[in-house]
Amino acid sequence: MEKYRRKEVGLDQEPPLQPNEIRMSQNGKPKQYVQQVVDLLLDQTHPRVTITGLGATINKAVTVAEITKRRITQELKLGPLRQETDIENIKATDMWESVDGDLDA
Repeated sequence: MEKYRRKEVGLDQEPPLQPNEIRMSQNGKPKQYVQQVVDLLLDQTHPRVTITGLGATINKAVTVAEITKRRITQELKLGPLRQETDIENIKATDMWESVDGDLDA
């Protein structure tokens, strides 16, 4: 394996970010994401907010959804929120190239 290195990681094209969508990242803080979701819901231009997590950020996405749901109903005294959880698969392809030119690609 040391004679090969990863060339690229091919993920399917991600759709562009929608105005009512929040995508989790490894470095983001849940508190900031919760505030973004609350701001979108209080703005009332979007009746629905989508929180997206990929790979290791799935747990963070669910946590943000749960905290937001509790905060909206208890602290802000707004109507009940409904949480829908969808899990999907994304196909990724790893491409490897040989370090030495004489090895098979």
